[in-house]
Amino acid sequence: MLTEKTATLKWREVYSLAALNAAVVISWIAYHEYQPVLMEKIGITHLVDFLIIAKAIILVVIPPIAGWLADLIMKKNGKYMIIFTVGIGATAMVFMVVASLISTHHLMDVQGILPFMIVMWLICMNLFISPANSMIEAFAPAKQLPIVMGVLFLVTELLYALEPVIVALVTFFGDTLTFIVGGVLIGGSGFIFHRVSRDEVLQRKTELMQNDRVKNQSLISYVAILMVGLFLGIGKAFLVEFFPGHFANLFPDIGTYGDYISFAILGLCAITGFLISKQIAKANLRKVIITSFIVLFIGAIGMFLTENLYLTIIAALIIAGGFTTLNISGLPFAIRNLSVRHVTYGVGIYIGASEVITGLFEYLYR
Repeated sequence: MLTEKTATLKWREVYSLAALNAAVVISWIAYHEYQPVLMEKIGITHLVDFLIIAKAIILVVIPPIAGWLADLIMKKNGKYMIIFTVGIGATAMVFMVVASLISTHHLMDVQGILPFMIVMWLICMNLFISPANSMIEAFAPAKQLPIVMGVLFLVTELLYALEPVIVALVTFFGDTLTFIVGGVLIGGSGFIFHRVSRDEVLQRKTELMQNDRVKNQSLISYVAILMVGLFLGIGKAFLVEFFPGHFANLFPDIGTYGDYISFAILGLCAITGFLISKQIAKANLRKVIITSFIVLFIGAIGMFLTENLYLTIIAALIIAGGFTTLNISGLPFAIRNLSVRHVTYGVGIYIGASEVITGLFEYLYR
């Protein structure tokens, strides 16, 4: 039987999860690119606010629900990947259905069903997020979880930083082919991840449950995880949603560069997070998180107080520093403070909380 001391970092499983997260990021970028285009084509732009609000609610609510269901199913019949499998399969299916709908020459005929399909896609995309990411505890000893996060963070944030390139690619593919490719990416990467990690997850889960690190799960642990997720979301919201518009308002002559600075900062975050992940793995995660909170607060205040170009960019870089260290330490901290029997639910709370401020900023600065 594996123990915490003898367990090794499972790189094959980590890489398969990184590939799945990459497919998710590409799918989100494609969604943001084509959702307004499709809505304008079929004449339902009046539903823009509804879909923004629906997306925000789904991103906050569905991950905890999916996590709770996954933990419940695991407790009752020992099967851990049912919710994950359902989410992956349904997401790929919705992609294909949307591709077939928008390939018709009579787009107005799908005016009523397309908004429903978009909402279904949003729900399905968020069904497998918390079960998938909570599995990292099966891939590495607790002390090495920040290293796993460094790899995942490198992949996802680099892709977000390369968003203009991805947008150019999906524009080249066109809407129908983009949705087909999205379905293949999600379905294919999900299938590979399932095949690669299935046995490892079940074996490791069994071991961890026999020696549960948290005997009595307290409400305080959930509150702490919720706060970490909220602060993580604040960092992402400031860099992605707030900074480009704020930059454009302060410096209208060069306002268009705000988006590119934001992308460059995300790329810097990705590389820096990967490089410092081993150091964070050796550190006290609680202290790292508290320091990250302070750094985020200083950066946010600085951004509001200054109207100088260079100081504004420096403030964004300070926020990026806190955002990076919080990304590497946040999920490992959450997992360490959760009972194995409730870990997927707790991770769902963490992921849902991280989307609260982003959803609010997306609505306010749309």
